[in-house]
Amino acid sequence: MHHVFYHAGNRTFIKNNQMAQTYISKVNVDLWKQEVTLEWTGANASAQQKGPFHCTPGEGMPGLNCDDVTTSRKGGTNCTPKGEFKVIRHERRFSKFPEAEWVTRFQDDSRGIALHYYPNVPEYPDSNGCVRIGNKEVAKRIHDNTKAGVSVVSVHGELRPDFRNTLRRGSKGEDVKKMQRQLKNKGYQLAIDGDFGPATEATVKQFQRDKQLLSDGICGRQTYGALFA
Repeated sequence: MHHVFYHAGNRTFIKNNQMAQTYISKVNVDLWKQEVTLEWTGANASAQQKGPFHCTPGEGMPGLNCDDVTTSRKGGTNCTPKGEFKVIRHERRFSKFPEAEWVTRFQDDSRGIALHYYPNVPEYPDSNGCVRIGNKEVAKRIHDNTKAGVSVVSVHGELRPDFRNTLRRGSKGEDVKKMQRQLKNKGYQLAIDGDFGPATEATVKQFQRDKQLLSDGICGRQTYGALFA
């Protein structure tokens, strides 16, 4: 066991290096909430900021289901890989994308998947697979306080639907199902069947009225923002 001695006047302070060491043991990425939370370990763990902090994951290539774990881990998908991965290494910024700063790489190094700061962090999946963090200080905190080969990045949850694809009566598919699920999470009763029919339209209109939005039954930018607020 190693000790460092500090002398100040007539007092001697003994500091145990091992006990004083505090670091991030796990970075949790919730794809649905688009939030990062931090788990710390060490003597000062309880005093550290844990989040949640807003983030944006990978949007995936057209036609791919990034919610599938196997698909999400494949190269060339633009999906954020799901599962638990050890931190690989740290970089100040990406050489090809200098606006991406305080880089903490994880998962398959050949894919270049990382947590990092980025100036554009929308409310929908938008990256090429990395987890973008809009707060530069948070990205730096993760960069400076995670340990390669020790700290874990845990990615879980479904991706949010992309509100740039406006949903309206007649729409079908996974994005509709996710919108229906979020409405149900907000307390509205409707079937989660992926079919934007009359019942779903009526529910969307009611939600819009409750939020004092234009009640047109169309899930566009404003409705989407209120739904995921």
